[in-house]
Amino acid sequence: MPVPAAGTGALSAILRRMSERNIELIREGIDAFNRRDFDAALAAVSDDITWERFLSQAEADSPVVRGKEELRAVWESQVEAVDLRVEPGEFIAVGNKVIAPARLVTHGSGSDIALSTSMVWMWTIDDDGLAAKVETFTSVAAATEAAA
Repeated sequence: MPVPAAGTGALSAILRRMSERNIELIREGIDAFNRRDFDAALAAVSDDITWERFLSQAEADSPVVRGKEELRAVWESQVEAVDLRVEPGEFIAVGNKVIAPARLVTHGSGSDIALSTSMVWMWTIDDDGLAAKVETFTSVAAATEAAA
């Protein structure tokens, strides 16, 4: 079966549907994390996910979390220490990647002090439609340049 040529309506429609599906995958995963439904959040990632650490970097032996089990353990440890919520901005699809600017809002355990930081994740979606890699950037421009 011939593959539609670049720039044709059929190919554009296929790429748009893939981008929408990838964005929805990431949006649902973040929503599940915010509900503390880690099973649902982890359903969006591959078994061998690699995720750059964005909190707790100083305490870690590696700058990257590897695999679902380690990722779950990191998440559980983080939400035990602080009330952490991810507030995503506008999602940007670039090929098999989704750039997701976000604000992380935390409240310390037993404290009314709120802290927040902004960062940008770039999620890479594998051929199975799961997140296989999450990289962290300080700006959308840096993530977009890396995605190109």
